[in-house]
Amino acid sequence: MIIHKNLVTFIFCNFLLFTGFFWTSCDEASEDISSLEEEVLEEEVLNEPEDPIESRLISAEKKVTKTSGNLRIVFNSSGLDLPLEQFLYDVQIWKVIYETSYKGEKIMASGMAYIPVMDSVKFSYHVFAHGTITANRDAPSELPLNDFQNLLFAGMASTGLITVVPDFIGFGISRDIMHPYYVEEMSALAVIDELRAVRELLVQEEVNSDGELYLSGYSQGGYVAMAAHKYIEENDLEYFDLKASFPSSGGYDMKGVRDFFFDQEVYETPYFMAHVAESYRTYYDFDTAWASQIFNEPYDQIVTGIFNGITGDEQINSRLNDTVAVLITPEFLSDPDNEKFSEISQLFYENSLLDWVPQNPMYLFHGDIDFTVPYQNSVDTYDAFLAAGGSPDIITLITFEGKDHYTSPVLYIESYFNTIMKLEGY
Repeated sequence: MIIHKNLVTFIFCNFLLFTGFFWTSCDEASEDISSLEEEVLEEEVLNEPEDPIESRLISAEKKVTKTSGNLRIVFNSSGLDLPLEQFLYDVQIWKVIYETSYKGEKIMASGMAYIPVMDSVKFSYHVFAHGTITANRDAPSELPLNDFQNLLFAGMASTGLITVVPDFIGFGISRDIMHPYYVEEMSALAVIDELRAVRELLVQEEVNSDGELYLSGYSQGGYVAMAAHKYIEENDLEYFDLKASFPSSGGYDMKGVRDFFFDQEVYETPYFMAHVAESYRTYYDFDTAWASQIFNEPYDQIVTGIFNGITGDEQINSRLNDTVAVLITPEFLSDPDNEKFSEISQLFYENSLLDWVPQNPMYLFHGDIDFTVPYQNSVDTYDAFLAAGGSPDIITLITFEGKDHYTSPVLYIESYFNTIMKLEGY
């Protein structure tokens, strides 16, 4: 079973089997769409910052311009309930390389930016954080320009939203680094520093913004969106005015995710927990013996070498075992909070997002029969926020009844994006 695929590919390809979309095939549709679009010459912009302390932009490459008219044609037959009457602006698609931090060192990271074009109009910002990937070829900046992800985010930008989509650290230009999967600070900075870089690009390109910001993301991307929301409120991010976030179907309470996984006899996507464990091992500098405390042989050796940026999730799943008691050592499975495993367990606490209370509007989304990233995780997160003094007028939980991890994304995109349109006054 495939989960956490690039969300847009998932919607427009895998969902063809049961959504009734009118695309005949991904390749055929991509070719048809490409013929409609106005291709432009590549243009590279090198950054000459006015303020070196605040500068994040290293370079930006304009890849293509999509016209609003052609985007309306594409989405008119997509089956998605998006406000086509608001597709008003042509959109430039940029690849952005920017500076961020990893373990206290400056590194380069990458992502995409979809910038609407119109003089004298002030646009708001919109971030979309993608779901789990393991292969670098699935990173946003590595996808072909006629991929459906580029079309979806260009369509969103055409409504007047500067749409920012980070690759995340460990993908794109930073692919030589092990991706810090479900590490709070790294998740937030991948978003925050690309936002800073895109703001610089807008200044160079003389594009106006009102600074208003919306955060969104699905699955791992939901966690990333919430981590960025938390970071902004705790650090008072200059130049940006957070209006709302829309995290969906993420593992915000990482201890809760671990406990859910351990309660299952069979978990059909074991690479998810293996990815978390290997991420924590590499980011927090544990040796390979650490994996042997968690995984039985031969999986302890497999896990430490398989997240290489080349192997896809299906391949990783096929090398692991979906019977939890076969994959996980008996001692760790029966008592993961034992003092012997304190270093491991502490990381699940440290990277959970329950130690704060949102002050800006947050809309949580989740399908109530999701057993991949459990629905109860969002319920527990919502309850924890309210118990800590959060207001139900600020924090909202939206349940997709009868939907799981696979059947929620389309509803999520339609729901959160149309909510942004209302907040924008459309």
